[in-house]
Amino acid sequence: MAMIQDRPQRLAATALVAGLATIGAAVAAVYGQEQSAIYLLAIDQKGTPLLDITMSDIAIKEDVGPSTVVSVRRFGWPLKVTVLVDNGPRTGEALAHYRAGLKKFFAGLPPDIPVSLIATAPNPRWLFRDTKDRLQVERGVNLITIDEGLGRFSDALVEYADRLDQEFKAVEGPQLPPYLPVLVSIATTDQDGSEVRRDANVEMIRSLGKHRVWTTMIMMAAPPGRMLATQGGLPAVESNEGQNAQIAKTLQEFTRGRYVPITGTGTSALSSTLLPELSQEISLRYIKQMTQYRIVFERPAGAAGPMKNFSLALKNRPGAKIVLSTDGAMP
Repeated sequence: MAMIQDRPQRLAATALVAGLATIGAAVAAVYGQEQSAIYLLAIDQKGTPLLDITMSDIAIKEDVGPSTVVSVRRFGWPLKVTVLVDNGPRTGEALAHYRAGLKKFFAGLPPDIPVSLIATAPNPRWLFRDTKDRLQVERGVNLITIDEGLGRFSDALVEYADRLDQEFKAVEGPQLPPYLPVLVSIATTDQDGSEVRRDANVEMIRSLGKHRVWTTMIMMAAPPGRMLATQGGLPAVESNEGQNAQIAKTLQEFTRGRYVPITGTGTSALSSTLLPELSQEISLRYIKQMTQYRIVFERPAGAAGPMKNFSLALKNRPGAKIVLSTDGAMP
């Protein structure tokens, strides 16, 4: 496994914050249960994941005393990446940057991650789906062309959420889905050709939150004052209404993802910085997801109610840093 060389300090700084934040979540997770599980990422001083953690390395305690570690096992929770890209008439100036940036993005991901690409104009359509074939990816990116029909930003999000609902419908209770979904959307901030229905969008946002989707909303602002006619002779649509931006920001906040605004003149950043750097972030997340441990433990005899002052420490591992999660989704 490659070393996490680019951000060991960030992981180390995150460890304490994540550990403290986890305490409150762990309280809810273990309340009234004899056995509970927590997820651990451990890295050494060089930023390399520790892959030989055993039960004897783990110490868990709370105010009433130490817990008993029942099992420690490696737990890899893989990723799947889906990219939505608006190829409507407002994005013509970004086409070259779409292609160049997406090629860098997909090339920078670990080869074991399945990837999908969906163009949203005039309707959401697959350019490739759940593939690890680099040649298919390159061919699919080259198929991005500018369509005369408006993109369908929220429609594409609703369809994506519906697919996850169907795929994960058998997942119940504490059971985790077979993979952690990663969604990247590149769209304009303005009203587009979507059939915007409040109920559908509310349900979409809830679904993406429930399925722990890691979201990045890259939103391009069109020049002010432009008017674009829709298909079928419908009335013109004012390009700066900002409807998509509101949906994207709400989704980003609910899923604790990212919202990245760029201006129409700044689309070159897609290929120069934004997409290549996002690829690196996803790669780092993948390493963390695939090198964590699932720890099952029992609370001290007589312990009842919420935990107080929960702590987990690594013994015999001087200088090691840890990140904790109650659901396997590493920060």
